[in-house]
Amino acid sequence: MKGIYIHIPFCAYKCNYCDFSTMTKQYSRIDEYFHLLEKEIQMYKDKSQVIDTIYIGGGTPNLVNSNYIVNIYRKLEEYFELDIQEFTIECNPEFLTPQKIEEYKSIGINRISLGVQSFDDKLNSFIGRNHKVSDVYNCFDMLNGKIDNISIDLIFAIPNQTLKSIDNDINNIKKLNPNHVSWYNMILEPGTKFYKKYKDSNRDDDMEFDMYMKICRGLDDYTHYEISNFTKKGYESKHNKIYWRDENYYGFGLSSSGYIENTRYTNEFFYPNYKSKIQKNLKPIEFKESIDQFKNKFEYIITNMRLKEGLNLTDYKNKFGIDLYEKNKNMIENWIKNGLLELKNDEINFTDKGFFVSNSFFVDISY
Repeated sequence: MKGIYIHIPFCAYKCNYCDFSTMTKQYSRIDEYFHLLEKEIQMYKDKSQVIDTIYIGGGTPNLVNSNYIVNIYRKLEEYFELDIQEFTIECNPEFLTPQKIEEYKSIGINRISLGVQSFDDKLNSFIGRNHKVSDVYNCFDMLNGKIDNISIDLIFAIPNQTLKSIDNDINNIKKLNPNHVSWYNMILEPGTKFYKKYKDSNRDDDMEFDMYMKICRGLDDYTHYEISNFTKKGYESKHNKIYWRDENYYGFGLSSSGYIENTRYTNEFFYPNYKSKIQKNLKPIEFKESIDQFKNKFEYIITNMRLKEGLNLTDYKNKFGIDLYEKNKNMIENWIKNGLLELKNDEINFTDKGFFVSNSFFVDISY
């Protein structure tokens, strides 16, 4: 499979935990940005490339007029061969309207990713979100019968968050019954408001673990198919599995990343640099690297082990000529003994407890 990711950086406000490349209240630049984006996409024009998935993220893509989204899709249609299996757009609940839904649907968008973050209005306000829980419920009502493939994003391990808050989130998920849930551990990133305020506070690892296990057990109607992702049958994110399966994708827009033919690239993070390169008819790439076999081995382990189905040892041996189990036998057996790893049908995969401490596995494994 091959996918396209498009970054729309515009936001009405900056969340306290966000370290993405965004442009807050810079609405006068919307026309210019989309013009530049179209020029960038044209630089990669290749009708021999069949695109299976499109993902429009941000920022807040549904903040801008939907005509911009429609026009960008027309450019993709012009420059690539589209055979779209999944077409996702991220949406903030307070900016979604029936008109936008209809216009999204008209170009084949068949999946909405709603940025819920929490089903607690006070907690959302604390992290810098402006929507209300009622907005989320209104979105589900508006989408009903229009675009039924709905994913919701939530965050846990927010400073001062409680287990009771997680229970409340789970109860609301059961009421709304979305097809897909992404639930991420909040990371305090440099440059964010929360990093400045909470970087020196002691994170409670035990509490975070309890939250994670409560989430895993509470979403018992879902299949836990990736570290942070849960799905109803048939609704796994096809686009994200491109990332996790080491397949190819283009990244268009400010700060976006792509991976084409063993080369990874990341676009300019700052808008003046992005704009300047495109105006000079240059691809707006800030960083590019070739993925050699050494890097490819490690990334293959990480991306496959992120998935609940895990890593097939025979596939790894056929691809790299290395028996990963024999090379790490003592370590793997120790992880199995401690209930962190499973080995069956020549595949190793993390348990729920193992997912939570998976970084230790990636540090210790020899490849």
